[in-house]
Amino acid sequence: METTYRLNTRELDSNFILSLKTTYPDQDIEIKVREQDETEHLRTSPANRQMLDKAILDIEQDRNIRYFETLENAITSAQSKN
Repeated sequence: METTYRLNTRELDSNFILSLKTTYPDQDIEIKVREQDETEHLRTSPANRQMLDKAILDIEQDRNIRYFETLENAITSAQSKN
């Protein structure tokens, strides 16, 4: 059995330990810790993954990037696309 817990370190307390002990009574378990990738949830669908990967590549290769003189110009441009 595998269970994924997603939480902030502020939420780690004795209740968390108790829930582990309750879920896996008298068992050897392995705990892995990794920082959550901010874009991980966006990559769950193939279409989103492809779009995000392309956008990241564009930024890395300085392609398809638009620069604006002011924030107002950027907002106006974004609104005109809608």
